[in-house]
Amino acid sequence: MNTPGRELPKDYRAVAAELVSNQGWGYNAGSGRGGHPMLFPAVKAKSPLAVPTTPGGGTRGFKNWVSQVRQRGGIWPPRRSS
Repeated sequence: MNTPGRELPKDYRAVAAELVSNQGWGYNAGSGRGGHPMLFPAVKAKSPLAVPTTPGGGTRGFKNWVSQVRQRGGIWPPRRSS
């Protein structure tokens, strides 16, 4: 597993980096169908999630993807530490 980089659009990269570095998720840059990057939830019973490599779909596409992250146990936006 590695860390997300410039292969992802900026918004998706921020979410993926948070999940990998602070929430125990795994990441592989080209393991999915069609070579899509994949995120692997910290809870192994949950299914992996493909990460879009293009920012298309406007804000609705990003919000739908974040919803899928939350369904798999991810937290976004990250909680503030006080």
